[in-house]
Amino acid sequence: MDNRYRFVIVFTTLLSAMLMVFLCGLVRDTRKEVRELRDILASKQDLVNLAAPRLTFFHEDKCTSCHSERRFAGPHNTRGQIEQALAHMSALPDTDFSEQELARIHSSLTLLRCTQCHGADKLRSLAIRSPEERMQIIREMIARPGSLITPDEASAIARSYEQMLGF
Repeated sequence: MDNRYRFVIVFTTLLSAMLMVFLCGLVRDTRKEVRELRDILASKQDLVNLAAPRLTFFHEDKCTSCHSERRFAGPHNTRGQIEQALAHMSALPDTDFSEQELARIHSSLTLLRCTQCHGADKLRSLAIRSPEERMQIIREMIARPGSLITPDEASAIARSYEQMLGF
């Protein structure tokens, strides 16, 4: 009986050692693969670049041939004034804006208000957020002291953002 127990003990010890070596090899290979993944995984900026490669303000193409950028900047660029300016511009004989172009210009000018505090890259970074997260961020901006955005403009800003990026 002693030989049988000895054989079982030696066999289980050798089997345990082989399993331990096998598991250590698996752990080593897994660690190597995880280290290599870090080089290929996308960063948040990579996702932003895919979702919104470029944020182009439509008014830059249509309006800056006659108006300077200074014309669009400042706190006077409020929602009522944007609509008044667009109505005035569409009534002029030498402007040939379609309804779609007017809507895109309106969206562009609405988002231009955000660039008073934030850069275009910050606006692009919202592209990887859900619509609910974007709305929450807009509400947070409205709640900040000194914000010139009113709560009733939150949904208009969100719609403008979605129209600008084509969502």
